[in-house]
Amino acid sequence: MMITINLLPPEMRRRSGPPLKVLALVAAGTVVAGVLLATWAWLVFGEAAEIESRRTQLALEMDGLRPQLKYNQALDAEIKVAAAREATLADINKERILWSEKIDELVDIVNSGNEVEHFTWLDDLTVRQETPRRGSDAYGSLRAAGHSGSERWDQVANFLEDIEDRGLTNFMREFHSTGRPEASINEPDEELIPAVNWSFPLSLELKGPQARWEARLASEQARAAAAVKAAQPDAATSKPKESR
Repeated sequence: MMITINLLPPEMRRRSGPPLKVLALVAAGTVVAGVLLATWAWLVFGEAAEIESRRTQLALEMDGLRPQLKYNQALDAEIKVAAAREATLADINKERILWSEKIDELVDIVNSGNEVEHFTWLDDLTVRQETPRRGSDAYGSLRAAGHSGSERWDQVANFLEDIEDRGLTNFMREFHSTGRPEASINEPDEELIPAVNWSFPLSLELKGPQARWEARLASEQARAAAAVKAAQPDAATSKPKESR
């Protein structure tokens, strides 16, 4: 093993240890690392503090909004209940028939004959409304025994035509057509006034709830359109006068 001995004077010997450039680089690196670490710590802890502050603020806002949220939820529940109730009432309204209105319309038709077009009266008027059984389309009916105080058969036909006349009345809006008219002449009786009369059955079948509802809507729309048309001024009368 060979040993090397430096015989140079101490002032000329090479100094031992790392060179200055390496020490400078190490020191610079340490400073940069410290700065980066401090920056990272400031960002992390600063962001954490800001996030915590924001979370606390949002929690306070949520506490303030919670009563309003409960109120809105209760209001939504009430709206759903009201909507369900309205739907139920609409279904009931579809099935409902104002029989007093129907009877008034029938009386108006009877009186509209003025003993000229038809001289008619009714006995044994009965109405019936029911829920159809499975496989059946019977929703109810109106039955009456009709009488015509005239020798002329056409007065019975006139009465049935007036019932069907939508321009005269809405009576048939909830019923199916009367069909083929039937009548029979009674034995003349001089003690009765009139002495000669005809008897005929008045038998009307109710439409289904949906068909009655659609017919009612169509009637109301037609009435509204007629009212608008009647309210519009005549073009001839509303034309502005020409200046001379």
